[in-house]
Amino acid sequence: MSKIKCPNCGRKQDTFIGEYKYLESGLDNVIIRGIEIFQCSCGEHSAFIPQIMEIHRAIAKCLIEQTRPLAGREMRLLRKNMGMKAIELAKFLGVDKATVSRWENEKDKHSDIIDRYIRLLYATRMNMPDEANILATDLLSAIDAAHPKLPIFLVADQLRTFYLFS
Repeated sequence: MSKIKCPNCGRKQDTFIGEYKYLESGLDNVIIRGIEIFQCSCGEHSAFIPQIMEIHRAIAKCLIEQTRPLAGREMRLLRKNMGMKAIELAKFLGVDKATVSRWENEKDKHSDIIDRYIRLLYATRMNMPDEANILATDLLSAIDAAHPKLPIFLVADQLRTFYLFS
């Protein structure tokens, strides 16, 4: 394990392997297990997040396969993972950028059709044909607002690394 200086006070931080609530994802229910966490006596803490792209892909997979409607923050994560700007998603959906912004900021509710379309768009654009097929045949009909929001647990050392070649 590494020793690094605290960005807040400059002292060496203690390190340990543990669970980290990954708020940087933009979601409040993502917990990564088995990663190196740095903690300082001044109260500062941070984590070394390995394979960040694969972690975001795993989060997105959990989101598109959940059986409750997407929350606005979840929709934003999917859009950003696709590398799309809000204006690009708006054009795909036939709405204006302000509408996408209201959905993502949870000022307005998107329709069930938009929810399903975003899931399928993600699966197809991110080259996930198996997930797209499961969505189309099983999951989309099971989406129900009565289903609870569940935590997303990821185990860092069990994620596969994907290499992209151009």
